[in-house]
Amino acid sequence: MAVPFRTYAEYITPTVLLAENLNCTVGNLECFRRATYQDIVTAQTAVNSMVTPLKTLIFFEPWLIPVMDNAIVHCQLLDLVTNVSFPLKPLITGTLTEEALGFIHDIWSTPVSPKIYVEVGIAIFGTKFLKIIERYPSEGSGDQRYLLARLATQWIFVCPTRVFARKAATYSYVFGYPLQTNGTFNSSECEGHTCHGDELVFLFEAFWTNLTTNIDRYISTALATYWTNYAKSKDPNQPMQIPLVSPKVTNLPGSKKR
Repeated sequence: MAVPFRTYAEYITPTVLLAENLNCTVGNLECFRRATYQDIVTAQTAVNSMVTPLKTLIFFEPWLIPVMDNAIVHCQLLDLVTNVSFPLKPLITGTLTEEALGFIHDIWSTPVSPKIYVEVGIAIFGTKFLKIIERYPSEGSGDQRYLLARLATQWIFVCPTRVFARKAATYSYVFGYPLQTNGTFNSSECEGHTCHGDELVFLFEAFWTNLTTNIDRYISTALATYWTNYAKSKDPNQPMQIPLVSPKVTNLPGSKKR
């Protein structure tokens, strides 16, 4: 929810560059349609290395974000949720404890020094980073990517989710059980951690045959039960028996009791 939408004007430059990398003209849709998905992925990767958007978070979703067309989408999603004047549908929403870890390692494939950490922080947050670094100071003299991941997790995922939870969520969660793939996924730095989307493996029981312990299967069954209960009754605690009662969202600052 924190990743900003682009305007049509902000899409002009990447679209022109994409067309050039596909040997197409911007208005020639037939040319775009003839391109293979491998051609498109290669072209997008090339454009990503050339374009530096003013909105830093666009790096996380450079091609998949909606456009503010002023017809259907009038403003940024976070602003819309914050200022909405009608009740939103109740739902379950949540985050993972190391949500941004995989993204950080995708951006920085080599260790980040304390000096680079400070430079990145100032480049993104400006003078606000002076307050941020009080809360997230450099950790020793080594690699700062895990620190960056914690900071990014709070900024990009946790804070916007809390904003949304105050307006819409009946139930909210933080999932922190690490996924052990034993080499069956190309997970690299996320092996044994809880990265973006890792709860889905447990939720949909899609990795069941590779879950190596009874605890893994217990977590998977419990999570699936919470969600299917909510789909049936709008309450994750019933009708199926659950191991721990999930409380309603009532204690977030600014939230209304439900």
